[in-house]
Amino acid sequence: MRGISGRDWVLLSQFIKPNEELLSKFGEVKAQIISNRNLDENLLESKLKDLIPPSNLPAMDEAVERIKDSVLKGKRIVLFGDYDVDGITGTAILYDFLKSAGARVVPLLPSRRRGYGLTKELARKLSRYADLLITVDNGTNATEELRELDLPVIILDHHNPRGELPKATMVNPKLSGEVPREFREISSSGLAFYMSALLRRELQLDKDVREYLWLACMGTVADVMPLNRLNRIIVSKGIQLLNYILKGGGKAEGIRALMERIGIRNSVSSKDIAFSIAPRLNAPGRVSKPYLSLKLLLTEDAVKARLFVEAVDRLNELRKRLTQQALEEAMHQATSQTDKNLILVTLDQWAGGVAGIVAGRLASQFSRPAIVFSIAKEYSTASVRGLEGMDVYTPLESISHLFLKWGGHSSAVGLTIRTEDLPIFQRLVRDAFSHVERLQPSVYVDMELPTTKINDRLIEDLRSLEPYGEGFPEPVFLSEPLRLEPVYVNRDRVILKAGKHRLVSWNESLNSVLPSLKGLVRKLLYQVDGRNRDLILVDAEA
Repeated sequence: MRGISGRDWVLLSQFIKPNEELLSKFGEVKAQIISNRNLDENLLESKLKDLIPPSNLPAMDEAVERIKDSVLKGKRIVLFGDYDVDGITGTAILYDFLKSAGARVVPLLPSRRRGYGLTKELARKLSRYADLLITVDNGTNATEELRELDLPVIILDHHNPRGELPKATMVNPKLSGEVPREFREISSSGLAFYMSALLRRELQLDKDVREYLWLACMGTVADVMPLNRLNRIIVSKGIQLLNYILKGGGKAEGIRALMERIGIRNSVSSKDIAFSIAPRLNAPGRVSKPYLSLKLLLTEDAVKARLFVEAVDRLNELRKRLTQQALEEAMHQATSQTDKNLILVTLDQWAGGVAGIVAGRLASQFSRPAIVFSIAKEYSTASVRGLEGMDVYTPLESISHLFLKWGGHSSAVGLTIRTEDLPIFQRLVRDAFSHVERLQPSVYVDMELPTTKINDRLIEDLRSLEPYGEGFPEPVFLSEPLRLEPVYVNRDRVILKAGKHRLVSWNESLNSVLPSLKGLVRKLLYQVDGRNRDLILVDAEA
């Protein structure tokens, strides 16, 4: 069966059957979801005592000892983070901890206009001020930038290393094949949490570092890290803390004010973080300066918190307008490339902050890799995105001699080239991606579930499986045939009535087609919003 999205529907319950023990213990729906994800049911109980000890992390002990020495001797420490949520939250964790330890510490965050990571000029300036430099969520490939730096450097990062490594103490799980897989899939904010725990022990500080789990949780979800055992514990415990903060607990006034502004009332979910909280915290870094988000996360002043949230809201609205403008231009270029093995569009410099969002939308829309360039006079930057399971990092390695800077993960890469090299890049990159397998777009459906079976027990079962995220997606169900009646229609959102249920679609591609289904009877793919019993429309039968 195929939906109006153009994607094939794969009904997992036809191929995967829960065993009798699971069915007896959890019931039909929950057992099917657990089986579809091949989940060890013991992982449903997320306990901090089950976190993997950091003994296998490369150079972590050396880094902690160096930081401890700098703190005790009153040396000046500079934290150099990143402009995305993982970089900001990781910086927030270490800054707050080091300040509480009495350290002389200053946080710095780059702007997208200046570009990702360190530059040689900035490194030289920092060498005149700092006694110790700690990079957070960057630095793994800053070999040239750090080559002549006469300053001790600690790199806390999770990005893929390549070639010659920088002259630094490198805490990056991807540097060692002996590190457990869970650590190789950790976020930089997760590494910062581990580092704060070890520093607390070494400095004998009376501080509960578990209070940082809400920050590590947000960095993990925002950076789309797989919900393996380690990350699932971090996210689960972090969400518990966010719920505590939402209900008035703790001193994190900034995130409390932001959640209230968003309209999160009773409880926080991983979806709230991914689609409501993280985009707002990313907005200042996309269209202005990310330091605003850092101040919001750190403030314990309720008045300042509201002011920071208002400023973040304004920048998020600007981000939305720029995204829509950039997406319209990108779609115009992309529609003429449907016969190509990848989509490549060029936008003006103003679009640099939203290029990653646009590339992700294009990859999803056209089911192939997408590259979005932001063109400036001398240098141009690009964001590269693929679909789930698609590696865009490896093909780019073959033409990396053209890049001034680049880095990322298998499914997301950022790069900088000289603008004059763009024509040769356009030619070579299509050859580089010619062997990347085109994926048939599909929607994986957990099971058939008539909407008449949605009740309190089902909602509680779905809630008990939280958190959802990368590698553990939110369940998708197949409905009975339903007559569709649109109630509210615009580009961003469509609301339909189907029997006694209200369905909401946030998918712009679907929203352009859904009104034409008025009065027709169709099977639907949906998810359940347990807070208001709305059904989130995923697709409709073509």
